[in-house]
Amino acid sequence: MEWQVTIDDDVQIIDLPEGATASKLVGRLKLHPDSLLVVTDEEKMIPIPLVSKLPNKPIRIILVASGG
Repeated sequence: MEWQVTIDDDVQIIDLPEGATASKLVGRLKLHPDSLLVVTDEEKMIPIPLVSKLPNKPIRIILVASGG
């Protein structure tokens, strides 16, 4: 199954097996799971927990920074 994934202004089409989780998507993109949020790319963005299956909707990954 294909998902449209947006990171910043970069839009990619990512092919993963049906039922893939947000964690699988993050792994495929070689990103660190502690440095991002996975959300639906809609007017009202809904967070997608890493252990949850990806919805059949466009996805946005928001890169975050934290520190002290």
